[in-house]
Amino acid sequence: MSESKIEFIEFLRVLADQTRLDILDLLRYEKKTSSEIQTALDKSQSTISQHLKALSNKNLIIFDKNNNVKSYKIKDPNIFKLLEEIKSFVVKINQEKLKDLRDLDVIDTLS
Repeated sequence: MSESKIEFIEFLRVLADQTRLDILDLLRYEKKTSSEIQTALDKSQSTISQHLKALSNKNLIIFDKNNNVKSYKIKDPNIFKLLEEIKSFVVKINQEKLKDLRDLDVIDTLS
């Protein structure tokens, strides 16, 4: 498998986690410290730290350091356009699947 495919798969894996999506959502409009994120999501410090590291490693978030406190923020707000496109695609697929199931139910009923 090519290096670019592996990177792509790893990128999608980072996005395929509810806590990471929640973190991105929290950072959408303002910077937050890890303790603010931890409080908002009601998760342990180590859990938040692991997720922040994963998001940071994929350049989705960056941080400013003031004294010894890191404030995290979104690196590129276009990530939200991508997430919205993925969400719309999944909704469309599910709608088509439901339509197919309804059509099958009608056929089963008529048979």
